[in-house]
Amino acid sequence: MDNFERLTQSRGVLGAFLRSLPVLSGPWDDEFHRRRCAFCTRENCDDCPNEEERGNPEWWLGLESAEVEK
Repeated sequence: MDNFERLTQSRGVLGAFLRSLPVLSGPWDDEFHRRRCAFCTRENCDDCPNEEERGNPEWWLGLESAEVEK
């Protein structure tokens, strides 16, 4: 099994790999901010109701590509 095959076994495996990359932000972060933060009235992100999606590329991988702004 090569790296491509290993990483594309499932959305979870690819999501875990992307989350492990040492990047400040990725396209999943930009999309999260457009969809969740733009309408949020909270002053503190520590009590974010979307914490499971924040910084998690796996939810972004589940979006239809037509839904994601380019």
